[in-house]
Formats: sequence, structure tokens, C-alpha cells
Amino acid sequence: MSRSLVRLALVVLAGAPVACAGKPAGTVTPEDAAVTVKPGEAAAAAPTGPATLPDAEAALAGGDAARAVALFSGYLGGDPDETGVRQAYLGLARAQELLRDCAAAIRAYDAYLARFSDGPGDLFARRGACYAELGEWKASADSYAEAFARATLPSARVEALARQGYAHFELGQLDQAEPLLQQADQVFVASQEAGSERFSNYYFVGLARFYRAAVWHRRFRDVPIRLPEKQMTEDFARKFALLEKAQDAYNETIKAKHMFWVSAAGYQLGSLFEEFYDAMMHAPVPEWLDDKQRQVYYEELKSQLRPVVNKAIWVFEKNLATARRLGYESEFTAQTEAKLSELQAVLLAGDTTLGKPHPPLAPEARPEIAAGEIASAQGEPSPVDRKLFVPELTPL
Repeated sequence: MSRSLVRLALVVLAGAPVACAGKPAGTVTPEDAAVTVKPGEAAAAAPTGPATLPDAEAALAGGDAARAVALFSGYLGGDPDETGVRQAYLGLARAQELLRDCAAAIRAYDAYLARFSDGPGDLFARRGACYAELGEWKASADSYAEAFARATLPSARVEALARQGYAHFELGQLDQAEPLLQQADQVFVASQEAGSERFSNYYFVGLARFYRAAVWHRRFRDVPIRLPEKQMTEDFARKFALLEKAQDAYNETIKAKHMFWVSAAGYQLGSLFEEFYDAMMHAPVPEWLDDKQRQVYYEELKSQLRPVVNKAIWVFEKNLATARRLGYESEFTAQTEAKLSELQAVLLAGDTTLGKPHPPLAPEARPEIAAGEIASAQGEPSPVDRKLFVPELTPL
């Protein structure tokens, strides 16, 4: 059966949250930004007199997004001065974000840029978040690259790099994602060493480190184990080297001390050891081994791999204990608890596969092993991506 999708809630940590859903953005002119509100909201939103910028700003500050859209649009339809136009387009975009219409917000941002050619870094960052919400990852990456070029504070630079790297990860462009995620971490470390900024929290530091680990994790999975024996030795050496890189990167994520990413990294680290166990246990066996030799081979392999299972159990236990000590609950902790129960049940049940390989511990990460066990719905991420908690559309 397919495991339920776990969607990451990537949250804007500064300013109003962007959590939109809607149609893809198209070509825009400045006039296109004046989007009308929904019919049911029109009566309440319609201004009773000439739209003024202070009224529009007051509606936005009060959370009346529909009225703010109407007022900003009405103001832009008049004869505002340049300073007012700048403020109104940005306010209109924020109001559209509150209405969860990212496509309209993008049109407002693009109308601003069509009129003024350039804008503040925050504009590009928020537009990048809207593109990400619509699943337009290339446009999101490009917008965050613009945001990074304009960012001055280390925290803003870390966020722009982390989100740009994440967008490339979503595109499957691991070679582009990894250096951006690494650079985000380097900016953070340099700022801490120089004392140039005290970060309010470490969410985007954790995000950058987690997805850098995920890059190594993905590469680890992509290494096949092949015969003949010389090739197998080389494949295992390469796979183990990538396991070490992923392990180190997940441990660095835990050091970021953001509980969401601590919990996510702890779960993925335990899964990493499960997958290494499966890779060893289900590696091809030389054809020249007879039945008796195969039995001896698998029993010896189980004995040698038992520390790997113990390591996975230890990591899951540690992750769960940390979350409980801090009173933290998430889908990661629930998944950790489920995995821990599965592994403990396997150990308590004893070996029922004498002379044969154990069933895979992480079948969702090995579709070729789990054929028939995992039914992937059309259009859903692959089991590999699902295991890495890669979101499709995320409220950034």
C-alpha cells in the first residue's frame, strides 16, 4: 500500500505568510495587477468613496484583504504619484497573498517591475515564494537568485540561497542545488563567527542543511550494486562514502537546533541505515554459489549486518526521546515511532528466513524490491521522493 504523503510546511518567518493556491501566472502588464475580488466579497470590499492609499493600507493592516485589493486597485486606477504607485503595487501583492491567490500576487509584483524596472529584495523573495507555491520551480529559483543579489543581512541571504537551492532540488538538479545549500550554511557560519547578526531562529539554516543531506541521500540511493565481484566492491565503496556524507550532513542539520529539522533529520538518518542494510542484504549473489553456500552466505551476512539494524533503532529511539523531552509532536515523530515499532517487532519475531535474505527494512526506498507492495498513484512523487519528504506544493 502507498504510504501517506508527508507535506512539509515551509513557513515565511518574516512578514505576512504566503500560502497560496491558484492558476499559473501569465504575461502581465501594469493594468493586469488590478485583479477583482471574488463575487461574494465584492459588496463588502467595494469602497464607498474615492480610494485612498491610507485606507488601503489600513485594510491590509487589519487583515481585510478583499477590501485592501479593491482599495489598492481603485487607487492605482486614479492618478497617483510615483511614490504612491510603488507602495500600492506592493500592498496589492500582499493583499493577494492573504487571499491565497499567488498568481494574482505575481501579476502585481511583475506590474511593479514593469513600471519601475527594479525593486527591493523582499519583492523578489516573496514572488519566489509564490512561484514555489504554484510549483513553478524554475521561476522560483530565478526570483530567489534576484533576491540574493539584493540581500544585505546574512539572514536574508541564507533564506534566499536555501530556497533557491530547494527549488533546484525540486527540479531534480542536484548539482545546482548542493552548492547553493552549502553556500547558505557558509553565510550563516561566517555571520556567527563575525557576530554580524543574531538570527531570530534557525529555520532556513536547518532547511539548507537538511536538503544538502537529502542530496547526498539521493545520490547514495542512485548507486547500484552490480556483479562481478570487483565491480561490487567498487560499488559498495562508493555507496558507503555517500552514506558517510549523508550521515554527516544530517548530523549537521541536527546541530542547527531547529526542532522541525532536528526531527526530520533524525528520521531520515535512521532510514539511511535501514537502506544501507537493504542494499547489503539484497545485493546480487554470485551465481556460482550453490544452495548450501547461499544459506551460509546469508546467515553470515545477517550476523555482520546486525549492528546496522541496532544503529537504526538507536537513532529512531534518540529522535523520539528528544522530541518527547521537548514536548514536540509532528508527522516526523509519528513516523519515527512507527518505524521503531516495526524494527523492534522484526527483532522480537526472530529469524523466519533461514538461509534467505531478510525482507527489506525500507521497501519504499527500493521500488525494485517492493514491487507490488507500494502502489504509486499517477502524478504522485515516486516512493524515493516521498521518503525524503519532498513537498509538491508548499506554503513557503
